[in-house]
Amino acid sequence: MRRLVALAASAVLLSGCGSIASVPQAFTAQVPTSGPIQQGAQVTGSNVDQFIRVIARPPSPGMTATQVVQGFLEASASFDGNHAVAREYLTAQASERWNSSSRVVVYEGAPALTESGPSVQVRATQVGRIATNGRYEVDAPGTEAIATFRIIETDAGLRIDGLPNGLLLSQTDVDRAFRSYALYFFNPTFEILVPDARMLPVVGPGLATTLVRRLLEGPNDWLRPAVRTGFPDGVDLNIDAVLVDGGVARVDLSSSVQLADDAARRALSQQLVWTLRQLPDVQAVDVTAAGQPFFVPGVGNPQSRDAWPEVDPAGLPLNAAAYVASTIGVRQLTDDGTIPIAGQAGTREPLLADIAVSHDASRIAGVDVDGQVWSGAIAVGSSLFEFDELPSPVSLAYDGDVNVWAVDDAGTLALYSPSGRAFAIDVTGLSEADVLTAAVPSRDGTRAALLVVSGQRSYVLLARVVRASATARVGISVQEPIRVESRLVEAVDVAWSSADSLAVLGSESAGSLQVFEINVGRGSLTAQGAPEGPLSVAAAPGLPTLVSAADGVVYDNTTGTWSGRVNATSPTYPG
Repeated sequence: MRRLVALAASAVLLSGCGSIASVPQAFTAQVPTSGPIQQGAQVTGSNVDQFIRVIARPPSPGMTATQVVQGFLEASASFDGNHAVAREYLTAQASERWNSSSRVVVYEGAPALTESGPSVQVRATQVGRIATNGRYEVDAPGTEAIATFRIIETDAGLRIDGLPNGLLLSQTDVDRAFRSYALYFFNPTFEILVPDARMLPVVGPGLATTLVRRLLEGPNDWLRPAVRTGFPDGVDLNIDAVLVDGGVARVDLSSSVQLADDAARRALSQQLVWTLRQLPDVQAVDVTAAGQPFFVPGVGNPQSRDAWPEVDPAGLPLNAAAYVASTIGVRQLTDDGTIPIAGQAGTREPLLADIAVSHDASRIAGVDVDGQVWSGAIAVGSSLFEFDELPSPVSLAYDGDVNVWAVDDAGTLALYSPSGRAFAIDVTGLSEADVLTAAVPSRDGTRAALLVVSGQRSYVLLARVVRASATARVGISVQEPIRVESRLVEAVDVAWSSADSLAVLGSESAGSLQVFEINVGRGSLTAQGAPEGPLSVAAAPGLPTLVSAADGVVYDNTTGTWSGRVNATSPTYPG
């Protein structure tokens, strides 16, 4: 997607298509000053990093009501024994009633604890929630978490006798205790896998078992209308455990899976392998049905972790390259510089200034220096033609190989076929004050990153894409936009950097524009800096993030700093 920005000094239309707060000492685990040194067991996570278990402190004699609640909050970050140490701060009756797994409320900064009679109230800035199925939901800025704990006197001292279900954890606790894993489902055409991110505790039941259980339960409610699964209805684990032995994950499904046809057998195998290959100790997956062999056409059993490259969720063709607009035509980036693309788009007539390239790099759409929209093939001898029905575009993005999504200056979204025919796309879930300025489909076609302006603020949302049929140009709707972060006050451009992350050109508070990487599965935000005067951003899985700047140069950050790559603008990768 490219947002359009005019620079009067140039003949070419240039396009613009945190740190976690520290927790006070009272809310962090204290280092013992006596006794033997104890190191917790190390647990391997999805990023092949290692973690030290939280060593929770039990209550001590003479604690005040506030100290008891503080101690409980600290100990809640330890999942050992179903929060065994945290339960020591509760009465026996409260411990029996407390459902620690109902949800997780995530806060940042230091919570305020206020004692009032027999209760202690905790207030904090709420940034998100982890649902019982592991889905992370980002809260709007300014959301407040409020929890009340009722305290009574017992023979052991003050204890909590009433509390809300679930956990109240700091962002630091969540970063330490949870990891984000993807369950993989399919786009409507069963061509590309789609990640459904879930936050799972590092300590707990076997991760392989948990991942397969959740995969069989199906996608989360928000994503469900946009994706498909290869598992037939009613299929479950025959043995409620997925053991990993000698690098092989052994998945024994119920006998009903034998009724699946060849296409479904391949699809469910692809989902299982890609989901389990996130675990470093899984090198292959052995699938059986009630203990009997489960035959899958075209692959042996066990299935290698590398058995299904054709459904890679990255969704990027082999040898994908970046493209830029320059004063001598559209060009493809190479290791040594640039080369002109084939066809009329590679010339100065018309001179395209803002461009989008199709998923297979066979087509291009763009806006010339006069604001006219053009489209055509990237092929020797091919010509461009005008989109007469799109007089005032704000952004362009490809939805697959041939269709263009365009947002006009009224905030209306439409799909344009290769012939230029327009089909309305219904966008639901925005408020009356919101004006859509860009819609960028994910490469799997199931989600769209939206840029929205509301008053003085611009921000990024994520919406699901629901289609009447897998290939139809009519009956497409963009539904239920949700927040993916809560810190940015401005967002001016967005691109998909992977199947579950976005590169956003934006700013926090009064800061200058820079590139932020947003993990849409856990709402995390990572600042990456930017060259001076950034205008637009381009990103793709495994490829350098590119930024065009006001000086007419496209920069990349492959060396860890932003370095000039080429004199051009409007960088883009195949969409």
